[in-house]
Amino acid sequence: MENIKERNVNDTYNDFLETTYRPRTWVIQKIESMIEKLLFDIAKKRPPVINSVSNIKCKENHSRYDAQSGIIRRKNNNLSNKQIQFLSTKNPKTFVIMIRILDICHELLIQNITATKRDIYYKDVKLFGNSQTVDLVIDELACFFQIPRSCLNVIASAKGLVAGSLKIIQKDRSILDCSKTSCQTNAEFVLVIEKEATFQYILSSKMHEQFGPCILITGKGYPDIATRQLVKNLSDLRRPDESCPFLQILGFFDNDPYGIEILCVYKFGSLTMSFDNENLATPGIKWLGLHCSDWKKYRISKSSLIRISSADRKKAYHLLQRNYLQAEWKKEICLILYMGYKAEIQSLNDCENVNLLSYLVSKINYIRF
Repeated sequence: MENIKERNVNDTYNDFLETTYRPRTWVIQKIESMIEKLLFDIAKKRPPVINSVSNIKCKENHSRYDAQSGIIRRKNNNLSNKQIQFLSTKNPKTFVIMIRILDICHELLIQNITATKRDIYYKDVKLFGNSQTVDLVIDELACFFQIPRSCLNVIASAKGLVAGSLKIIQKDRSILDCSKTSCQTNAEFVLVIEKEATFQYILSSKMHEQFGPCILITGKGYPDIATRQLVKNLSDLRRPDESCPFLQILGFFDNDPYGIEILCVYKFGSLTMSFDNENLATPGIKWLGLHCSDWKKYRISKSSLIRISSADRKKAYHLLQRNYLQAEWKKEICLILYMGYKAEIQSLNDCENVNLLSYLVSKINYIRF
């Protein structure tokens, strides 16, 4: 995601690709039209060709930071259209893989059932070779049709966790799909936690009960699509309190380059899914901590700090190249580089005058009041 440019003043909102939720019948018709065209080409004795878009390692000119929406978005005029030919000498399997996945998606839509990408992979392991191949083709199809991936009836495998004051209502009571659910909550805020261990610690210690009505969420590191959709959906919920009409989304992450990058995925969206970041990114998320200023303020023991690695430095330099990153975040990254140390959330339990619980209560109350 390095070197992504900001939205040019001459860019209009329509310059960016927009995904639209489409009914099942619409997607079925699109898939059948593609197959009909292939059959027509074969009947005319022409080499069948599938039109698609390239979503492999999106280059910086494919996406742009849109200051109007506060997220990274895919440019409409840089979709990198490609043709997949049946008689391609480069990779003849690509055509067959695309046809097979179109067939599976069509079957899912006709039967009105959902499947994970891993389910699809296991339908033809020998052909696909690895699960990444399925991931790539599904994303390319969603980008080509300009629909969220869920409109293909394909969902990500469950990864994230959620707890707290939340009811998720699904009409058909089937597998939970965050893009097709409505949420009800009396929570005052959402706490997005980087690591599962911290999530479980807060939950088992019943710390969250001291915060008042709230929702705890973790993506267990880099968040999956479903976790990001849920956080986004919750950020859009309206509350009865007009003084704070929307749920506050607070982020609790390690004070290191990788923790900051994960926070960026929640806030700005990912480069790979830039065509659908409007449904995935939460630009209003606030970074609760951990911050470099907390080291001194809460007297975090130096023995609890970890010396940064060469990989940390490389990741930090890449983050600093993102010109849309706010000055406060860049300052944090520079301080980490200058001091040569990083701090994980767990280090709060080794402080002289604070622990993880009291730290969170203090920070949350400061932001809320």
